[in-house]
Amino acid sequence: MEIKVADNNILYNQCLAIRKRVFVEEQNVPMDREVDEYEDVATHILLIEEEPVGTVRYRPADDKMIKVERMAVLPEARGRRLGRELMAYVHSHASENGYTRARLGAQVHAIDFYRKLGYTVSSDEFMDAGIPHVYMERDLTE
Repeated sequence: MEIKVADNNILYNQCLAIRKRVFVEEQNVPMDREVDEYEDVATHILLIEEEPVGTVRYRPADDKMIKVERMAVLPEARGRRLGRELMAYVHSHASENGYTRARLGAQVHAIDFYRKLGYTVSSDEFMDAGIPHVYMERDLTE
């Protein structure tokens, strides 16, 4: 397994392919909602086994907080703790770059997953792209 920053078009397009499969095809999120105005400012992360199977991105929310977004693992690779590996990489990478807090919009079915990673719910439930979500936050200095 290898996790790296998608710092070129080939790697970025592999991230997009995973996001398209998970969010657009599996969860019916419209493509124009999936690809947004933050693509160029976000740090995109790619997890590769023999092939790319997972991705996540983060972007600055303010000087010390990041917003974690678009965490996705392909269906055939789920259940192997790859999402945990991706999130650990994001936390470490963001911390190394001076960020001290993380925030994300979690799909309600994934709340327990993020709780196990140290996140706490920080909002009421809301709808995003027709899917129920809550905001969650955690400290990156722990």
